[in-house]
Amino acid sequence: MKHIETIGYGGKKPEEFYEELESLKPDIVVDVRDNPYSSYLRVYTKQYLEKRLGLKYTWIKELGNRTREIPPKLVDEKAGLRKLHELSEKHNRIVLLCAEKRETDCHRGYIKRRFLDLYPYQASP
Repeated sequence: MKHIETIGYGGKKPEEFYEELESLKPDIVVDVRDNPYSSYLRVYTKQYLEKRLGLKYTWIKELGNRTREIPPKLVDEKAGLRKLHELSEKHNRIVLLCAEKRETDCHRGYIKRRFLDLYPYQASP
C-alpha cells in the first residue's frame, strides 16, 4: 500500500524533528520548499538531511509556494504533481517536507490533497 505523509520542522528542535521523521519510515523525503535550505538552521539543508538520515531525498522545485498563501500559488503545480506521481511509482512511503510546523498552515497539505485527488489509489494510513 502506498502512503504519503507530511512533516514540518518549524518550532521543533532538530532531534525532535528527526525522531518524528524517522518514525514515519519514509522511502524518500520530498522537499517542497521554495528553496531546499533553511534560512535559519543549517540542519535542515538538503546536504545535512541526506547525510544525517541516510535516506533518499529529492527536491521538487515546482511544488514550491513562493507566496506563502493558502491555497498556494505553486511554481508549476501540474509538473510538480507529475514528478511526485513518478516518485510514487518507485517508492511506497513518501514524506513531503516543508518548514511550517502544522500541515494545515502549509502548502504541503494542499499538495497532499491535490495528489490524492488526482491519484486516488494512493492512501495515507
